[in-house]
Amino acid sequence: MEFLTVQCVGYITYSDALIARIVQNEFLAFLLSLIGSPAHIQASSAVLFGGDACRVTQSDIDLDVQVTFTAGELRTYRNRKIGNTVNKVMVCPQLFTDVTQSAVVFGPNMSTVQERAFLRFDAATNVPLKREWQGWLWDEILQPEKLYSFGSDELQEAYLIQWPDETVVEERIVEGVKRNYLD
Repeated sequence: MEFLTVQCVGYITYSDALIARIVQNEFLAFLLSLIGSPAHIQASSAVLFGGDACRVTQSDIDLDVQVTFTAGELRTYRNRKIGNTVNKVMVCPQLFTDVTQSAVVFGPNMSTVQERAFLRFDAATNVPLKREWQGWLWDEILQPEKLYSFGSDELQEAYLIQWPDETVVEERIVEGVKRNYLD
């Protein structure tokens, strides 16, 4: 398994999973899994929780970027100690819950990502949707933005999806049905 190297205020940890938006040669992280000693994990996560950046590198793919989370949005998803090693997974929770009009979806391939996007959107809206509309919704409603993703096979494809208010969605669906490109 490959790892990214994460450097924060002189401490080194490693990452086995990262999902981030690329913004002007920096990464705005949505998910980051850190692995290392308890002291290094505590120091690195304190930097990230404070809104400051850590440097993430991987020499074999020439990756060398600053990674931050938006301050105030970061939460610990999991914190597990195995022997003398800690694995801490941090996420922006609003993008993984049902309370916003955006979400991060990921999977091993595009068909899985699009299916998960449909299911996530269907759970978040009161507008009745058909599975047959999945491709149309992906292209016309969900505004997918490709994200940087690193990690297991499950993280091969990652996208940020965003959708308009329900009234706009309903109007576009009604128009599609009237024009016979949705049934």
